[in-house]
Amino acid sequence: MERLLTQRAVDGLREASRRSVVQGGGPEKFQYSTRVKQSLISKCWSHDPSRKGQTVMAIDVAVEADMEAGAPVIVSEMARLLGYRLVRDDGVDSAGGGLDIADIGAFQEAFHALSQSMIQAVADGKVDPREAAEILEKYANFMRVAHAVESKTHGCEGEV
Repeated sequence: MERLLTQRAVDGLREASRRSVVQGGGPEKFQYSTRVKQSLISKCWSHDPSRKGQTVMAIDVAVEADMEAGAPVIVSEMARLLGYRLVRDDGVDSAGGGLDIADIGAFQEAFHALSQSMIQAVADGKVDPREAAEILEKYANFMRVAHAVESKTHGCEGEV
């Protein structure tokens, strides 16, 4: 029997899994928010030329990864493979309303924190693992804020 998903589609799901976990703070942090440990999380995107050891995330773990990431990274890829796209349910948005001045401040603050950590990391000409982890953490926060701004902007109907 032939699989419905091509290897390319499976690879896309695995890449989406990697992006979601990294955006949520990395596998070290994510393992404490889900039922699987870091080693299994990392297997969901590590390269295996024989493809025998490659797995994809279970649905519940994928949803938890997207929750940690603050964006539907994996779920969006699943929908895309089925020919759909996700649309935010405005009823779920607890903040309500559209974009406001506080969102602009949060966006600027997150971007500034990210850029400052990057500048400090490269000041000595090399980025050590601690600095890289800090950059990834600031990047994940920036992406969460950027996603919130994007969602609120889609909800604007002429009011700002």
